Amino acid sequence: MASNLSSILLRHGSKGLMLRSTSTIRYLSSSVKVSKDLLLKLRKRTGFAISKCHAALAQHNNNLDEAENWLSAQAEKEGWAKANKLQNRKTAEGLIGIYYKEPYAAMVEVNCETDFVARNENFLNLLNDVALTTYHHGSKSIQNTDIATMIRYNSEEIGNLTTHDSQRSLINITAATIGKIGENLILRRGIFVAAPANGILNYYIHSVGKQISSDLNVGKYGAIIASENIDKSQSTSETSKLQQLNLSRQLCQHVVGVNPVRIRRDAARSEIDEDALLDQAFLLDNSVQVGELVERENLRVLDFVRYQCGEVADDID
Repeated sequence: MASNLSSILLRHGSKGLMLRSTSTIRYLSSSVKVSKDLLLKLRKRTGFAISKCHAALAQHNNNLDEAENWLSAQAEKEGWAKANKLQNRKTAEGLIGIYYKEPYAAMVEVNCETDFVARNENFLNLLNDVALTTYHHGSKSIQNTDIATMIRYNSEEIGNLTTHDSQRSLINITAATIGKIGENLILRRGIFVAAPANGILNYYIHSVGKQISSDLNVGKYGAIIASENIDKSQSTSETSKLQQLNLSRQLCQHVVGVNPVRIRRDAARSEIDEDALLDQAFLLDNSVQVGELVERENLRVLDFVRYQCGEVADDID
């Protein structure tokens, strides 16, 4: 982030930034009459202060789209400047976001400095952009629909992704959000998950009660499981399919609560592996092992992933 900021400062310089500020003051006192309706619309669209929205509309003769684009560009420049100052601050808070829309899912983590900011609308909008963008890029990268697919993105990779609508990079959107919020923000990681054709994909998130859209859920813990029906006959009833779907969601809850690190024990190992999902006592009924449950329902777990907000570096996939 610092290197990108340096190039911006080299292009514009501190004098250039000061001239822009002076220009804004001139526009505020210009003869252009700003439409109140457009002012409110721009404020609602961008979330910027009324004074900034007024200046943008005055500079662009009440052209709403041009004013919005100008504000976005200014926000990125100001955000990069703030990001450079804040980059050494700890980002121990944040949220997990899961975007699910059949037949795929994406899970991301974005970190901030305080829990207060994690509840901020601008932060939640950023989380939504990151999850949705990860989903769209992952869906274009599937090469084999016969197997479960997991595509992992580290911090740098996810920052370089561009949104499917505006083609802005997520790192630049993050910089603009830093400019609005005033806290250090980190795009920590992301993952895209697809079950095989006719497979089962399910998720669970320990919700904090916030929701941006019907397809995005947010919380501090999340899990996604890809599984499949091992009964290949055509006689599988709708009731059995529903039971498998319900069990797959319960297994996601189990993964969040118990935190297994692998699906099954090593083939050479005879004793129970407490870190293996299939060997663990089921979270919702500890009288039975997960392996017994999935066998009873003709379900095979293909892969799973679990996120916990703020996990230490050694625990990150």
